[in-house]
Amino acid sequence: MNEEFNENVVPLFQKSLPLISSIVVLLLAYLPINMALFNNMRPDLGLACIYFWVLHRPDLFNLASIVVLGFVDMVISSALPGAGLLAYLTMYLLLYNTQKFFNAKPFVVIWYGFMALSLITMLVKWLVVSIYYSSFLPLSVLIFTYLIGVALYPLISIVLAFVQNQFIQDEGL
Repeated sequence: MNEEFNENVVPLFQKSLPLISSIVVLLLAYLPINMALFNNMRPDLGLACIYFWVLHRPDLFNLASIVVLGFVDMVISSALPGAGLLAYLTMYLLLYNTQKFFNAKPFVVIWYGFMALSLITMLVKWLVVSIYYSSFLPLSVLIFTYLIGVALYPLISIVLAFVQNQFIQDEGL
């Protein structure tokens, strides 16, 4: 019975680890921090997770995972419903078209790619939300949130690489 359980459940768990780890990282971004400066500014760590997993494990982190992550973001955030999902789908489309460029590149090039693609994604989200509210939202919040997300990307990629290297084994998938 134990061997049958391991043969069926363990590969399924390994296939869902990119989504589970992304949801955990996303939830960590919404932990309440008792600082006046950070109450309204949350880095979009979901973009970092999407960027990492689509680059490193596109077989395990696909469009369905991005939609689920977008719905989780929509439920826990107070932003315009669907804006996070739109941002995640934008990141996926941008990355899907440029993925070949980032294969086998050093981390610095991957990080610069994240800087560029997340900036484009956040500007698209800002523009959609600004159109919805019929006024341009302040860019200072967007820039500060963007800079925090870019600064946290190396830490997030280390954590996600640890998850990938320790818990996801290719021979069982």
